[in-house]
Amino acid sequence: METEASLDFNTDVVQVENNQNISFEGSWLLKADFIRQGPDLLLIGEEGQKTLLVDYFSSGFMPNLQTDYGAVITGNLANKLAGPLAPGQFAQNIDGQQLAQGAATPIGQIESLTGTATATRADGTEIVLKAGSNIFSGDILETGPKGALGIVLEDDSVLSLADSGRMVMDDVTFDPNSQEGNATISVVQGVFSFVSGQIAKTGPDAMVLKTPVATLGIRGTKVAGSAAAEGQANTISLLPDDDGSVGEISVSNGAGTVVLNQAGATTSITSAFQVPAPPVIIPVATITARFSTALKSLPPPPPPRDAQGNRPTENNEAPPEEAPAEGEGEEPVEGEGEEETPEGEEAASEGEEEEVPPEGEEGPPDGEGPPEG
Repeated sequence: METEASLDFNTDVVQVENNQNISFEGSWLLKADFIRQGPDLLLIGEEGQKTLLVDYFSSGFMPNLQTDYGAVITGNLANKLAGPLAPGQFAQNIDGQQLAQGAATPIGQIESLTGTATATRADGTEIVLKAGSNIFSGDILETGPKGALGIVLEDDSVLSLADSGRMVMDDVTFDPNSQEGNATISVVQGVFSFVSGQIAKTGPDAMVLKTPVATLGIRGTKVAGSAAAEGQANTISLLPDDDGSVGEISVSNGAGTVVLNQAGATTSITSAFQVPAPPVIIPVATITARFSTALKSLPPPPPPRDAQGNRPTENNEAPPEEAPAEGEGEEPVEGEGEEETPEGEEAASEGEEEEVPPEGEEGPPDGEGPPEG
């Protein structure tokens, strides 16, 4: 994310008027850098397009930004994409993770990552993501052209983002004790997939996923979709869960709503001002191939929590795959058998079994130690 830029003769300057949305030709807006310059908003496209929106932040009302084919960046989302006025001033390094000072509890963690991906914190600090990186409410997540990431949220939802994706964790909260929370996530561009967790079970509007052309109400289900950046139709598909069950999602915008509640049900949306297309049933294999980059990065849902709200592995110091197998790792810390083993080659002659004891045994059985002498 750029934090400052100079203007030139190719910069379009627009004076912002209250209550008037601002339109842009083409789709470059969805890939643009959003840069806060005092009261103004500067937009810089991938190919060098520049537009300065004068006094965009001066009043309490921030106009929506929209492409000429009907994709919309709301004023609230534009404000988040622009970040703070002085990015990263309060950044600090904690256990190898660069976090904003006073950051809240993490809302999730990067479970898988291919290619490159970054997170821009609410204070404007940008970090390079890796497996194990924490995710916070307010983060802006971006992947490279061949990048993909998978996230496990605290409510056990899992999601993925790929193909030059940009996602904003607008407002995500969860209390593991009460098992309640809410989540609003915006996918600006890229392909994504999602399996809902506990939050979606608490109410029909508790978990919402937004794209530039529609809003998805998540009601306990598995979803794959795309936020197209080139004027193409955005596609949303409903997939069966791993146990074969099928949930439900609503896909809505200002023009209308459709509901997906069958495996393979798919709708396409070309504009925020046109009703989503009636659902059609597409083979699950076709959907899987269409959104393969996102679905391959989608982590499996974590195991259920116990009565205290903890996952089974949360109290272990090491994950199961890193724990030594039974009987392994005991030899270096053994003390009892070492005193009975003579020096020299006699120890070697006794014991191939002594060097690699049978599973679970810490030393030779009684009476089978090396002879004295």
